[in-house]
Amino acid sequence: MNVASYGISYPSIGPGALLDVRPSGVVDQQTLLEPGFPYGEDLLQFIWELRSFDQRDLRTTDGRVVEVLRAGTIQRNSGPDLSGALIRIDGQLWAGNVEVHLRSSEWNAHGHQFDHAYDNVILHVVYQHDTEVSTTKGTVPPTLELMPRVRLASVAMHRDLMLSRTRIPCSGSIHDVDQGLIDRWLEQVLHDRLERKGAEVETLYRRLGNDPRETFYHLLLRGFGFNVNAEAFSMLAIALPLRTLLKYRDDPFRTEALLFGQAGMLRTDLTEEHPRRLQDEHRLLAQLHGLRPAPLAAWKFGRMRPANFPTIRIAQLAQLISRSDGAFSSLLEQDDPTALRSALDVEAAGYWREHYRFDHPSAPSAKRLGRPAIDGIIINAVVPYLYSLHRLRADPNSAERALRLLCALPTERNKVTAEWEAVGVRVGSAARSQALLELTKAFCGQRRCLSCAIGADLLQRPHP
Repeated sequence: MNVASYGISYPSIGPGALLDVRPSGVVDQQTLLEPGFPYGEDLLQFIWELRSFDQRDLRTTDGRVVEVLRAGTIQRNSGPDLSGALIRIDGQLWAGNVEVHLRSSEWNAHGHQFDHAYDNVILHVVYQHDTEVSTTKGTVPPTLELMPRVRLASVAMHRDLMLSRTRIPCSGSIHDVDQGLIDRWLEQVLHDRLERKGAEVETLYRRLGNDPRETFYHLLLRGFGFNVNAEAFSMLAIALPLRTLLKYRDDPFRTEALLFGQAGMLRTDLTEEHPRRLQDEHRLLAQLHGLRPAPLAAWKFGRMRPANFPTIRIAQLAQLISRSDGAFSSLLEQDDPTALRSALDVEAAGYWREHYRFDHPSAPSAKRLGRPAIDGIIINAVVPYLYSLHRLRADPNSAERALRLLCALPTERNKVTAEWEAVGVRVGSAARSQALLELTKAFCGQRRCLSCAIGADLLQRPHP
């Protein structure tokens, strides 16, 4: 089984689209032609590309013998659906493009008879032949009808995957898929995720004037925000450049004043001594450096454990900045997760030992950055930055270091990984959980089962 992505893009399916008109698994030859059948043409392209149909005694609609030497490759660009095909028709070899339609008449409905890009179509593959068509030159492309050759079990499986109400469409059938194929596919998906994240880091790097320290600083702050406050921390990184913050990293109080002030959290009436001192100090520093705070409203506190409040995260960040060398070498020159965890093991101490928010005293408690939070920062800030270095500096070793870190860190525990474990898919490490998060978002959530090696395997295997 080829685990390459087939490149078909699907929109998300909402509950309103889940209109099943037949019992699960029951289809007939007309199902593909029904207006309510999702992605019928995409399924037919998939079936043709992988030659998942009865190939015995193939003939065009006018009786010529067809031999498929190479079906072609599905392509996303404008023009015919598959390129690079090699077809022998009545003994003559043809190389070129293949166009796929559910009905022959869709050739005209799509305006191909007026488009020169379709003049080099060597075979028109249709599910149902209902009319003759022609190119701009008036020639009639050879047409092959697949309706009697397509396995209805594949159509039924595809329909069930598209209409599944579960986050994992194949949850009821993935146990039939070979574990080795799943492993290889997840390795590919992880590579795609890291490449995507690396490209995002590269874009950020260019936007920040090719400054590596500022780039990692932005990633680090976003990592401290986790999912809920990631955007707010990004605003803070913009409002407080690292070069300004580092001027005061030897002074923990001023570091804290700059961070809380530029977060917009000191622009309110405060009563306790510590926040009022921070407020006064920030006012002086903001005037000195021409700083404008980020909006206070960006921060989210609702439905969150107090230990995860952004105030606590900023206080912990202040401690990390104060003991940093400015280049974050303790984070970026380590391959050992234990050493990285030690570097990120910071505590919101002092005033924050008895507070979760300004002016709201609480029972004394230690407020350290916990192990899951530390691992999350490594996964979402350190790893993408290291991986991006193979693009920014042509350094392949950095990509290998990033992968080693992911493989050494424990799996992330969340709803997504729990659901995959429940259907029998091994998780085991952060590398695996990152791959499963990408698979769920980029494939399962968009019902791109035809582009997924797992879905492709299920569609090709024999079904009762």
